[in-house]
Amino acid sequence: MKHAASLAAALILSACVKPVPPERIAQAGPVFVPEMVFAGELAGRGVIQTPGGKPARGITVKSSGMVQRDGSFRLDQTITDDRGKVSQRHWIMARSGEGRYVATLSDAAGPVKAEVTGNLFHLKYLMKKPFVTMEQWLWLLPDGRTIMNEGTIRMPGRTVARLSEVIVREGEGVR
Repeated sequence: MKHAASLAAALILSACVKPVPPERIAQAGPVFVPEMVFAGELAGRGVIQTPGGKPARGITVKSSGMVQRDGSFRLDQTITDDRGKVSQRHWIMARSGEGRYVATLSDAAGPVKAEVTGNLFHLKYLMKKPFVTMEQWLWLLPDGRTIMNEGTIRMPGRTVARLSEVIVREGEGVR
C-alpha cells in the first residue's frame, strides 16, 4: 500500500513538472545496464497523456526478462489499460558497442536504437502505425529498483501523446 501511494504521487508530480534535461540526471545513481535492470520480474504503472497533459488512460505493465543462450536479452511484457484492453509485446536486445544497443520490438516497424549514459537509457523507434515514432527516456533511480519512464509519441510535426510510468523491479536492486 505504501508503494501505491508513492507511485501515485510520483505520477502526479511527473505530469506537472517540466522535464529536466537528460544530461543533468544521467550523472546520479547506479549505471543502467539493461540486461541487469530488466532481468527477472518488473511491474509498472503509468498514464498516457494528451499533448496538453490531460490523462487519457492508465496502464499497468508486467514484465519478465532474461538473458538468452546467444547473449541477447529478451523482455516479455503484458500491458493492460484501465479500459481492460490487454496486449503483449516482446523485446530482443543486444549490445552493439560501448553503451549502445540494438533491439527488435513486436510493436516497432524496424530496429530500435538505444543508448546508455550513466543511469539513463534512451530508446527511439518507429511504431508499426505509419509515421508514428516513440522516444523513451528511462532513469534508474539510486535504489537500483525503481525506473522512471518518460516517453513521447509523435507524428510528423506534432506530439500526439506522452507516457509517464514508474517501473519497480521485484527483489534486489541493481548496484
